[in-house]
Amino acid sequence: MSTFAVFGMTASAALADARKKTKTTKPSGKAGCPPLELSPGEWNEVVQRNADAIMAGERVKQLSALFDTPQHAHQFIDLAKKAGACRDLKIRCKAALLDEKGKKILSPKTRMPVIGWADWDPEIHKAA
Repeated sequence: MSTFAVFGMTASAALADARKKTKTTKPSGKAGCPPLELSPGEWNEVVQRNADAIMAGERVKQLSALFDTPQHAHQFIDLAKKAGACRDLKIRCKAALLDEKGKKILSPKTRMPVIGWADWDPEIHKAA
């Protein structure tokens, strides 16, 4: 069962997100007028500004596929660091989510623990 993944943000992921979210038009500034088209150069500048803002932000996303062991996730982190700028790279695992008091959060419908992504700490998960 694959339960580990790497979360964080890389420059290439930020650029891809910025390309998806950046519109090719800008408002004309006049009421009732259609929006103005951006030239490719202007659009690239806006995309780069948005990518820089994403890299400076706090949002992270899943960067890797699912792994069976944390060692594979560590290898992915090493490769990502060599590939370019990155931030907040963490290994997360699928686990029962806990509330502030450390108790498992139960689904109100099924009364089973809610499963989600939790930060993986090697100290807690050491094999005895």
